[in-house]
Amino acid sequence: MHELLIAAMIFCLRIGDVSIGTMRSIYTIRGQRVLAMCLGVIESAIWLLAITKAVDLIKHNPWAMAGWAFGFGAGTFSGITIEKWIASGHILLRVISPAHSRELRDALRDHDIGVTALPGEGRNGDVQILFIVAPRRRGNDLLATVQQVDPDAFITIDPITTAIGGYMPLPAPPATSVRK
Repeated sequence: MHELLIAAMIFCLRIGDVSIGTMRSIYTIRGQRVLAMCLGVIESAIWLLAITKAVDLIKHNPWAMAGWAFGFGAGTFSGITIEKWIASGHILLRVISPAHSRELRDALRDHDIGVTALPGEGRNGDVQILFIVAPRRRGNDLLATVQQVDPDAFITIDPITTAIGGYMPLPAPPATSVRK
């Protein structure tokens, strides 16, 4: 086989196993054991195929080493990109809008978004702290809604591993929605 073709094959195999490994790590952290295990089996099978080709050829083919290294980097990039596209799990948004908290709370509820409002005290007096638990894939839609009502709102977003009970029926995002 031609040296560059072998390097390209190793590059592609590394993209595959590292992308899967990145996603496996994320699902492991989230406690999704069965999915993480299945991804681990696929990842290790691809890795074994890639390493056997690379070890046989690295001494005589510097392109194989480059394919291995660049495949690892590209696999990390693509794994993160795929996981962001899938956007599994839930997020917690905390929103503080000193001037528009009631308007913001009502706008979110009008969009059928569950909101819990708690009183708080900010630097300049009383505020409401809005808590929203939502599917992660809806994060950009929620941010757009918040920023449309109050572009100066203070917003923090955290991933959460478990959300049980409560009110979370969010409609599917519109077809024109674009995820980052």
